[in-house]
Amino acid sequence: MKSVIKKLQFVIVAAFLLSATTVMSNNSTLESKIEVNMADDLIGAWNYTVENVDYQYSTGVLLITKEEGKYNVQVQLSAGNIPGEDIVVKDNSITFSVYIEGQKISVSLMADGDKIKGESSSYDGNYKIEGKKVMPD
Repeated sequence: MKSVIKKLQFVIVAAFLLSATTVMSNNSTLESKIEVNMADDLIGAWNYTVENVDYQYSTGVLLITKEEGKYNVQVQLSAGNIPGEDIVVKDNSITFSVYIEGQKISVSLMADGDKIKGESSSYDGNYKIEGKKVMPD
């Protein structure tokens, strides 16, 4: 009888430890989902303005999408669309590069609700960028 009780105690302890491990692994999954959701706040269309640059580049639409786990950026100007390259997303910030008239422009932005701000930098200097989300609401 004592061996049956010891085996039963062992099974109960093992089941408890197994369930505790499952609960802990679910918490890390929840944290991952929260982190992904923060980054997904970047997805959408953003009307933006850039200070102290040529008129044709001073306003436009920044389109951020995600397909098959990969982020894409497209800068839409009146003269045409420019694809973003070297895209890195972390939490609610995004960095990428675009080439305008053969010159590499590095862009670093941070989203806060329906607003986005940051700066772009090139050989000519640094320029402030501000924008507002227009899609999705």
